[in-house]
Amino acid sequence: MDDAQLATILLRDTSLTRDQLDSALESQRLEGGMLVDILLKNRALPEEELLRAVAMQLGVEYLASLDPEDVDNELVADLPINYVKTHLVLPFHRMNGAIKVVMADPRAMFAADDLRTLLGAEVLPVLSTSEKVLDLINKVYAKRTSTVDLEEGDEFEGEGEELVDIIDVTDEAPIIRWVNSLIFQAVKERASDGVLYETRRANRNYAASITARVKIMAGLNIAEKRLPQDGRIRRRIAGKDIDMRVATAPTAKGERITIRLLDKTAVLVDMSEVGMGPDHLASMEEIIHRPHGILLVTGPTGSGKTTTLYSAISRINTPDKNILTVEDPVEYQIEGISQTQVNPKIDLTFASGLRSFLRHDPDVILVGEIRDLETAEIAIQASLTGHLVFSTVHTNDAAGGITRLVEMQVEPFLVASSVIGLLAQRLVRKVCPECKEISPPTEEELARLGYTPEDFFAAAGQDFGFHDPERPPPPAGMVYRTRGCSACMGTGYSGRTGIYELLQMDDDIRNMVLKDTDANTIKKMAVERGMRTLRQDGACKVLSGWTTIEEVMRVTQEDAG
Repeated sequence: MDDAQLATILLRDTSLTRDQLDSALESQRLEGGMLVDILLKNRALPEEELLRAVAMQLGVEYLASLDPEDVDNELVADLPINYVKTHLVLPFHRMNGAIKVVMADPRAMFAADDLRTLLGAEVLPVLSTSEKVLDLINKVYAKRTSTVDLEEGDEFEGEGEELVDIIDVTDEAPIIRWVNSLIFQAVKERASDGVLYETRRANRNYAASITARVKIMAGLNIAEKRLPQDGRIRRRIAGKDIDMRVATAPTAKGERITIRLLDKTAVLVDMSEVGMGPDHLASMEEIIHRPHGILLVTGPTGSGKTTTLYSAISRINTPDKNILTVEDPVEYQIEGISQTQVNPKIDLTFASGLRSFLRHDPDVILVGEIRDLETAEIAIQASLTGHLVFSTVHTNDAAGGITRLVEMQVEPFLVASSVIGLLAQRLVRKVCPECKEISPPTEEELARLGYTPEDFFAAAGQDFGFHDPERPPPPAGMVYRTRGCSACMGTGYSGRTGIYELLQMDDDIRNMVLKDTDANTIKKMAVERGMRTLRQDGACKVLSGWTTIEEVMRVTQEDAG
């Protein structure tokens, strides 16, 4: 490659300045190397500009965009993904007896020679950026994997070890392919806890083999079939680090296995993006910035409690705050926060972890769950001695969190003096923007939602603060229904959001707690003071066009009062 010719093109056709070029040439004189590498290392100009200039110099084509649909799958059928990833090359198109090969490094002629021999045809190099070539490779091989064979990676790796992409290694065992294909499909379709769908069914004769394969991947005892077990799988799938929590349970017809997916590359959701209305968001902002007290998030498993807590501590995560967490498990790692995972085998429980944390002078403590009296008492004492404590309990509504603590034998006066807020929540599916349909609700549906037809029509004009360009509010007096299409895999829904019920402790509520008042009475008092119940918040999202009446009914109970 003629560096002098390239320098002329760069100065003429790119944003590179003479000073930048002179600096790169001086580095080349002192250290040696190629001008292209030095310019990339110095970030003197974007890779795309540099490669366009190189393509011009070599007289080859440069592609600004790469579409996996343009790739001839026969050309990549026998190419291992680790080879094309290593050299950042991919054959993608036949033209007049030759084969176009996209590459990110114009000097990778040895790779072109390999492909020329393997494919038995002349190779025509085409340039594109390394990011676009790598993305194309992942998409092409992911597409192959979803329909053919998802290859197995290494066995369980530790936190600090490099993960091998699950589609990088070739192991042709049918059971391995079937299990990994299922996992890949789940990741691709963003499977989550909630409504179940049957996507594929294996012959029952293979049930024991499939179960054993998953247990091996999760590091479980394959010989133990009488007791429940919990494990974990870590894999890289199409470039993403995926953590999987595995739970087994014995049943009358064999073992049942549940796998929960956690995308470790997912960006933590900001508190303003979890579906809270402006009033809830303002109240939560005030609560999480208090110097001490307990905030409890309530709801069943899979209702988004952990996401809400993470978004809350991320909101107040500043260098001047000492934030510690004890979780089971640590689902997402947050920079600047010390996170500990419970380990009952060495007696590291919520209670023992919380007790030790107090010796580290924290400002904020997150306890994954309050399960017993010991944990509850330590959390309460922490809040009373100047710490802000976040935690969860499993109850159906916000007021139920108060009575749950009392049922654990926590003294009512301690609950009243420490708890500053309780947030109940559920997750509802959002209507698919591609196939949603407008329809009038029935009077029975409106009655269950808490509206008369007249009130519902009048409420349709209100702005509840939920805005989504893909899901504008339906016309007054109408709601969205679901039909199902290819975009939403026939479900009628795409994505999820939260519905909330926020109970803030005031003097009157505290007095009711001191008198050991039941949860229903406390809830009625809170509603009279303006608290929006889960179902009422769900109704706001129906009116705003985010979800359906059926979906709100599915996740909420009848609200008294």
